[in-house]
Amino acid sequence: MKELKINKQLLISSFKRYHLVLFVVVVVLLLSVAILLLNGIVGKASGDDATPTGGATSNFDQETIDRIKELKTSNQPSTPLDLSQGRYNPFSE
Repeated sequence: MKELKINKQLLISSFKRYHLVLFVVVVVLLLSVAILLLNGIVGKASGDDATPTGGATSNFDQETIDRIKELKTSNQPSTPLDLSQGRYNPFSE
């Protein structure tokens, strides 16, 4: 009986000493389990069944193709900007 009382006192004194550490460990374990469960739910939701069924087409019309062909590359010279029409320098007097 005396041995059980000593073990009980040792357990209580250890709990009083390390209660903050035990609390933090339990909270971290619970958060990690919650994250793992949520990750599993998100993984199931974004599986093959979650493909969009909208009517999005990947075809361009001819007007868009022509506009893309008119674009210049970076090594082609660009036309200089004419800022004289309708623009003024706000810093000049």
